[in-house]
Amino acid sequence: MPSVPDDHQPHHDIPSAGPAAVTLASLRDRYGSDWEILIHLDSAIVSAEHRSADGRAVRYLVAHSVAELAGKLETASTVEP
Repeated sequence: MPSVPDDHQPHHDIPSAGPAAVTLASLRDRYGSDWEILIHLDSAIVSAEHRSADGRAVRYLVAHSVAELAGKLETASTVEP
């Protein structure tokens, strides 16, 4: 049994705008002022990093697809705008 549960159900990959509307550019347009959004070409992940104004806090989100990252960014902005 893996130590980290597999949480890749389809409902996590489909943001409210629909999967066809989610692109790297649309994520950067929507969240780019607060998050640095990257696609890691050497692996199959995309990530977003947010640093507090004073530099003491860092939030880092990692996903397997742009659509999954969109859902995580939406949740992060809802939980802590």
